[in-house]
Amino acid sequence: MRSLALTVAAAALLALAAVAALQLVVPRAPPSAAEQARAIAAELRCPDCQALSVAESRTAAAAAIRAEIAEQLAAGRSANEIRQHFVARYGDWILLTPTDPLAWWLPPVALFAGAALFGWWWIRGRRSSVAAPARPVSDADRRRVRDAAEALDD
Repeated sequence: MRSLALTVAAAALLALAAVAALQLVVPRAPPSAAEQARAIAAELRCPDCQALSVAESRTAAAAAIRAEIAEQLAAGRSANEIRQHFVARYGDWILLTPTDPLAWWLPPVALFAGAALFGWWWIRGRRSSVAAPARPVSDADRRRVRDAAEALDD
């Protein structure tokens, strides 16, 4: 049974690798100007709503930015040049994705540190509970428990 599961898992991994290789090898048509404009607009924050991208927002400012993106693409500017134009105009906050690498690395590092701290705490707790021998019960403790039980019976 175990060898069958291993064979099926290996076959699934091989099929996944084949699909990934096909995705890399198969030529794709270059995106149209409308698709490029939509992709760039999806990366820019709407100046009015700020919670939506320019592509999602229906405000007048977002419509003006979408029109400007289309004009700049028609003029032959690259997507990176268009993004830089809006950064120069509005500042870094216009970009929906953070530009500082710390913003990308901080969440995984914090997650790893938290998992490591939890693991250390858990292992330390297991070691201390296993390593600590049970304290023998003294006669005084037995008398105290017996007296407490008798008091409850009364």
